[in-house]
Amino acid sequence: MKRHAVVLLACLLFGAAVVPSTTACVSGNPEGQYQFPDEGEFVSKGVSTFMEKRCGSMDCHGNVARPLRLYSQWGLRLEATDIRGETTAAERKANYLSVTGLEPEELSTAVASKGAYTDFMLLKKPVGEEGYGVKHKGGPVLRALPSDPGWSCLLGWVRGDADAAICDQAAKALD
Repeated sequence: MKRHAVVLLACLLFGAAVVPSTTACVSGNPEGQYQFPDEGEFVSKGVSTFMEKRCGSMDCHGNVARPLRLYSQWGLRLEATDIRGETTAAERKANYLSVTGLEPEELSTAVASKGAYTDFMLLKKPVGEEGYGVKHKGGPVLRALPSDPGWSCLLGWVRGDADAAICDQAAKALD
């Protein structure tokens, strides 16, 4: 609770908004300062669905204690009334804000480079130290290889050419 109050105060002081039900603030994209991957593709191409299923369980990023928080029908819900049923549009919006708010400057650099720059947490954490990334509490969950549909889904979205079939394959890997 104390951390939430500190984050809320910091958000208010810097003119940012608190992401619903989180302890993160998002200042938006003042004057187009950052280039983010497309929010529509995040949903329509299945990037959110892949992340919800692969990373959104209650013991991973479907947890209120995580800085990268994912809402879904398989884990954490944004509203108490969403306890059953499909992931809502509001939950997918919150997922997009969580992902783009993780390291906005780094993500923007990756988008501007069309995915040539991959030195940021969204792509480093899931491959773990074994995959030349960084320590990930859940261990490596992706391989930084074109043969890994999860990696291809995330990188494709960052490049601006997400492939719905690949993201769907990545989401179904756990079925």
